[in-house]
Amino acid sequence: MPGRSGFTLERRTGLRLEEFIASYRNPRRPVILTDAAATWPLYNKCSPDYFRDHYGQRKLRVHGQDYTLAALIDLLQTSTLDQPGPYPCKFELTRDFPELVAEVTPRPPHSLPDRQRNPLLPQRLFGHVNNLEIFFGGPGGEFPYLHYDVMRLHAWITQLHGDKEFTLYTPGQEHLLYINPDIPWQSSIEDHHHPDYGRYPLFRQAKSQKVVVHAGETLFLPCGWWHTARSLGMTISIAFDQLGSDNWGAFVGDVRDERRRLGHPGKAALLATYLHLIGPVLGVAEHFGVNQTPHWGAR
Repeated sequence: MPGRSGFTLERRTGLRLEEFIASYRNPRRPVILTDAAATWPLYNKCSPDYFRDHYGQRKLRVHGQDYTLAALIDLLQTSTLDQPGPYPCKFELTRDFPELVAEVTPRPPHSLPDRQRNPLLPQRLFGHVNNLEIFFGGPGGEFPYLHYDVMRLHAWITQLHGDKEFTLYTPGQEHLLYINPDIPWQSSIEDHHHPDYGRYPLFRQAKSQKVVVHAGETLFLPCGWWHTARSLGMTISIAFDQLGSDNWGAFVGDVRDERRRLGHPGKAALLATYLHLIGPVLGVAEHFGVNQTPHWGAR
């Protein structure tokens, strides 16, 4: 059913790659794929007990506090909607859980190609992108800000345990979302899940749609789609981003604008020119199947 945003978010099973590109990726329409990650070894065994048994003594840091994973899971499982635990509890797989990388392989073919690790790209551009993350959440855990994924990358979010509610805002509503001028991929609205419309009256006009993503489902959010989320119970999710030919121009624009905001207009122009020049080169390579590995970590 259409939400306040006026679009219909569909669930698709067995979606052919060609149809995904034509109906969702190229027109930038979100979609939920019910089986995109079904080949992952972790897909059918992911649970709090599994992580407690296999990784319970793994030491982690969340919002300045040290936990073992077992203690963190206990805290999240006993949290409530009125007294939620810390959120987001997110960790980079290659750093914090390297053993799990093989458990979330192969990469869904719909999320390829991905240019982020291509050797022609300056890797410093992705210094703040944790491109393969695991999220743990408890009841009432709310993502702290409304945002789109930085540098206009496509977002892929797979629920492996529990239900998570996402609130989506179509692009083009930035004038209603009180964009942070210093971080233009984030809204500056405080407590946006329970907004003070006296402070943010325009936000009342923003059109959104809520959708619950269930365990086993994957949400594809095209570049520039504003979103936030909250856990409805104990949740475990895997998230990553994608950069391809279809969002390359938007990516280059965001990279250029960020350099300008940092006071480097000359560097911004040179970098944007270089990225525009290599775009077609990457496209030719992708046409011949280069940079389409189903494994993680090959930029």
